[in-house]
Amino acid sequence: MIDVGLFIRVILLFLPVLYGVTLFDYILIFTTNDARARRLARPLLLSALIANVVYFLAFTFYFEHLPFVNVFQVLGAIGFSIAAIYLWVESRARSPHTGPFILALVLVFQVLNTVFPKLDREVPQILRSTVFNLHVSAAILGYSSFAVAAVYGLLYLLQYRVIRTKRFGLVFQRLPSLDILDRMNLVAASTGFVFLSIAIVAGVWWSHVVFGGVQVDPKVLVAVLTWVIYGLSIFGRQFVSWRGPRMAYSSLFGFLVILFSLFAVNFFMTKFHVFVS
Repeated sequence: MIDVGLFIRVILLFLPVLYGVTLFDYILIFTTNDARARRLARPLLLSALIANVVYFLAFTFYFEHLPFVNVFQVLGAIGFSIAAIYLWVESRARSPHTGPFILALVLVFQVLNTVFPKLDREVPQILRSTVFNLHVSAAILGYSSFAVAAVYGLLYLLQYRVIRTKRFGLVFQRLPSLDILDRMNLVAASTGFVFLSIAIVAGVWWSHVVFGGVQVDPKVLVAVLTWVIYGLSIFGRQFVSWRGPRMAYSSLFGFLVILFSLFAVNFFMTKFHVFVS
């Protein structure tokens, strides 16, 4: 008989190892372009993602709720989503050279989820709601897409600086062109905007069902602010030729707002969105 609780704890400890090995392989690709490392990259990342899915399924089966009830579980889910989004982007772009920058963020989030686990069957009943799960899942996918957009924005600024200073070294050789990085930023930001819109609508619906009206707290305001920032950025990029560095800076600023929401607002400024300690 398998001890499911022990299995969940073991696989949670194992996840950062899998993502860490994958990150190391992608760093080798970036620095050496080694053919063996390139062949191993996608199978390693796919293995880490499959293990993560197994963890989600086992957790949900054993504890009878999704692992999205505190900030560190949400970060772990965002890390998984970022890795999955990156795998899809890599399969389309056919270039693994942005992998180290994406997967470093994934590893940080997974380590935080492992160091501060919340393995508890007892959670408020409202957190088992289908609408709540839709709200949180959409928010996680939105924030994950924004994180990817922020990384591509940062890489755009890095490549832009390399070109302006004419220091055509390893970074210039490995990173995609400015046009590709700008387009990747736009696609990720647009995807995040759609999912955050769904999360806000589902959150309003859930709030009406549970509380009889919209409950406004600092985290709700930050989410709306994030939605406005990315909405204006996408509008400017599409209709006002707001491309290049401006789009990159707006993606980075929007992601900083998200991090502020996840940490400072969650821990110090609100009780409505903090359901469990």
